[in-house]
Amino acid sequence: MKLSFAILSIFLSLTCAAVEKSHGSGSDDSRTNGPKSHVSKKDLKAADKEFKKALELQNAGKAEEALLALIRASELVPGNMEYITMAEMIRQQLVGAHLEQGNRLAMAGDNNGAIQQFHEALVIDPQNAYVAQRLHDVSPQEGDPEQRHILQLMASVDHINLVPQPGKKTFHMQGDTKQLYTQIGTAFGVKMQFDASLNTRTLRFDLENVDFYTVMDMAGLMTRTFWAPVSAHEAIVASDTTENRKQYERMALRTFYVSNAAAQTDLNDLVNVMRNVFGINLVSIQPGQNTITVRATRERVEAAASFLDNLMDAKPEMMIDVKEYEINTDNLRDMGLNLPTSFQVFNVPSEIRRVLGSDAQSVIDQLNRTGTIDPTKISPTALSNLAGSPLLAPFLLFGKGLGLTGFTVPSISGKLLMSTSIAMTLEHMMLRATDGEAATFRVGTRFPIVNSTFTNVAFSSQGQTQIGNTPQFTYEDLGVTVKTTPRYHSNGDVTMAVDMKIQGLGTLQLNSIPDITNRSYVGTITVHDGEPSVIMGAITDQELRSTQGFPVLGQVPGLRGLLSTNSTDSIHNELLIVITPHVVRKPFHDKGSSVFWTITP
Repeated sequence: MKLSFAILSIFLSLTCAAVEKSHGSGSDDSRTNGPKSHVSKKDLKAADKEFKKALELQNAGKAEEALLALIRASELVPGNMEYITMAEMIRQQLVGAHLEQGNRLAMAGDNNGAIQQFHEALVIDPQNAYVAQRLHDVSPQEGDPEQRHILQLMASVDHINLVPQPGKKTFHMQGDTKQLYTQIGTAFGVKMQFDASLNTRTLRFDLENVDFYTVMDMAGLMTRTFWAPVSAHEAIVASDTTENRKQYERMALRTFYVSNAAAQTDLNDLVNVMRNVFGINLVSIQPGQNTITVRATRERVEAAASFLDNLMDAKPEMMIDVKEYEINTDNLRDMGLNLPTSFQVFNVPSEIRRVLGSDAQSVIDQLNRTGTIDPTKISPTALSNLAGSPLLAPFLLFGKGLGLTGFTVPSISGKLLMSTSIAMTLEHMMLRATDGEAATFRVGTRFPIVNSTFTNVAFSSQGQTQIGNTPQFTYEDLGVTVKTTPRYHSNGDVTMAVDMKIQGLGTLQLNSIPDITNRSYVGTITVHDGEPSVIMGAITDQELRSTQGFPVLGQVPGLRGLLSTNSTDSIHNELLIVITPHVVRKPFHDKGSSVFWTITP
């Protein structure tokens, strides 16, 4: 007891000193960072020593001495959050120990010992309303001795299970509220006590073949009352008011540690659920410790605990296996004769005059007489004009004299070609995703595409024009992009929302900008764990035929293969996408739960 008063005195001294220092310092730094900036190195070293001593005392089970050491450390370095937080934790441990011991003594009937324990808890934490209420519950009160006895029995926070006689009973009676509950208690072996402020009303009650809890619920609805267990064979009935429920319903205090809360908003969402769904109004959160403390009736606290246990389980994780199979084949056949399809007709004397000029007449006369031309009689200068002349190419002649005409005969070639190519591509991707969260995998390149060009024209001092071009371009992602959001079901199935894109450069260009091929799939599928599923498949067949030759003759069967060139190009593409989910981590409650709680009004 003396040690508890010493703790309280040191706390009050520390609070006064902190208030005086906060009033005495007007700088912004002292209000935000505390007076730690003015602490000497000697005090810092002494405070650290006291803190280490407090940790050793706590490990040794000497919580009160550890608290005193932490208080001394806080006096040396005011405003140190580590010291203050540690001291508050130990202080609450001491309060909890005294509270637990007091409840045990109250349950055993030693109210004096319980009062002493609650007093010591209040000395350590004077603002604890729950300890003050417990002290009020076990303190001697004037009034009905039997009522005080009932409250003392209910003062314990230990759970009490009412044990009525088993079986079903039938009730037919007309009377007031007390008579109804008395008859129900007699039928099931439960002694009924009544609150002094109970409002009775006259009613007729007929119910057949019901158990204890059913008939008690019906009686409560008809009379606007509720009941609470006092012992294994004793219950108390009171009017259904907020004050009576606070007095008779058993309240429980529990702190939940939310391990997977990433931000304070996650804790706030859970608090909203507890308040709106479970009707728990006394809720406190500690964001720094990821804890939620609630105080409500035992049934509501247990329902909230069951809810949090299922909600806070680690989410399942899946390994998504994606395979892309692509096969491209190209078969080319090219056969036949390349017959000439263009001829050049020219007048031979005119062509000679064009090439030789004034020396052409003698050559023309020689050609008319002998049918040949002697190259030695042509000057070398004139021979240079033959470049590009049809006289140098093979040609045929017809006519004579000045009407001698020639036409060129191009060469004839043949083709016999067969070409086959095959390309097989496998894209194998694996990505791990958490249940309900999207995972994205992207592999490929970023290709720049010019979409505009800025031209800058400038003039130098000498009047010369200088032109500069600045291109503006955007990057386009080429390759494979997979985005999936899996969801695990309790029966082992996995539902996946899949968004897959395959982009590449095409063969066509427009204004030097290449086209981009795009193949995509967006959908949702449900498969079993480890089951391969084909989500997309495509087959493309393309056949190109071309014929080059003489008209009419090239279309005659039998001659078409000889007098023309025939080309056949067969292109075959196959694409197949297979996705397989593998569950690598299942939730702790694999089968889930369809009902978390049941609360009867």
